[in-house]
Amino acid sequence: MPDDDDVKMTIGEHVEDLRRHLLRAMIAAAGGVIVCFIFRERLFQLFTWPLSVATGGAPPPLHFFAPPEAFTTLIRLCLVVGVILAGPYILWEAWRFIAVGLYRLERRRVLRYIGPSIGLFVVGVAFFFVIVAPLVLRFFILFAEDNFPAPPDWWSGWLGGRAVTTAPSAGAGFVKPILRLSEYLHFVSVLSLSFGLAFQTPLVVLFGVRSGIVTVEALRRFRRHVFLVIMFISAIITPPDWLSMVAMSVPMYLLYEAGLWVAKKKAR
Repeated sequence: MPDDDDVKMTIGEHVEDLRRHLLRAMIAAAGGVIVCFIFRERLFQLFTWPLSVATGGAPPPLHFFAPPEAFTTLIRLCLVVGVILAGPYILWEAWRFIAVGLYRLERRRVLRYIGPSIGLFVVGVAFFFVIVAPLVLRFFILFAEDNFPAPPDWWSGWLGGRAVTTAPSAGAGFVKPILRLSEYLHFVSVLSLSFGLAFQTPLVVLFGVRSGIVTVEALRRFRRHVFLVIMFISAIITPPDWLSMVAMSVPMYLLYEAGLWVAKKKAR
């Protein structure tokens, strides 16, 4: 039975309560978008920082191929980051709506996970920006420069003719990247959000064990299956390259093991 201080609401009152919470959440999201647009220059510098680190402080220019592309790309970036900034308040409004239908003990259990969840999300995004993004970008840029040598000078080198131009030597940058603005920002924003969500893995494991949905022994027994599921999830939410998939799946599996360890300690 619910506690005496729980309020019983009709369906109409629930709908009205949902409308109020949604309105507040939308206002918070709009505020986050406006803040991002005001500080758009700093935001753009933040998202291009991994590219600067990957190229040793000399990032290639970002190009756009349609007149409205730069504007629409900036708006999409502000939308994504603005919603993320307003995320804690949006979660709070969602919690206030859901908590009405929970018991007091259930409320206390769920509230324990909100703070760690936000903290792990921030750590996941920071981990991507500081470690993963520069490594991935550097690998792909240098791979193109080092593995596509300049074409041979067939005329002067092979046929004994007179050289007209001097071609660059192998690995000297004959193949250079032309990075598209929208694709680069989409790559960084999607992966940063994905890493923030992936770092929720320990809480998912801990919640499953504490709520009785699954046991630690069962999670240990199905380690191989969990690893395959993690690889499958990483392949879906990351760009179509093996390095990004590995960069996400390995931390996710380590966090899964960390969640098992914490769940075991809590069960004692």
